[in-house]
Amino acid sequence: MNYNEEYQQLKRREQEIRLRELELEIARETQETDPPLYQTRKENLGKKSITPCWKKFLFMGKLFMVMVVVFVATRIAYWLALGIMIISITWASYKLFLEREPSNNKK
Repeated sequence: MNYNEEYQQLKRREQEIRLRELELEIARETQETDPPLYQTRKENLGKKSITPCWKKFLFMGKLFMVMVVVFVATRIAYWLALGIMIISITWASYKLFLEREPSNNKK
């Protein structure tokens, strides 16, 4: 009986060692394939938290401001282009009709 007990203990030790080796191998494989995990923390949701309704209002306000800026920029570009066209037409008219040609009559 003594021999059987020793054999079973030896067999149990071998199984434990093999089990540890397999666990280490699995752990190494998962560390290589899994992304690193980071410590998480709970977000403080005190009085400063914004409700979804307010988020929508903020988004709508930002969208409205962008629309106003685009409208104003369009109006400025329109008046600038109109001014440039009027100045260029006036300059071309002056060059064509009102500017005196130098006389080539040298006596």
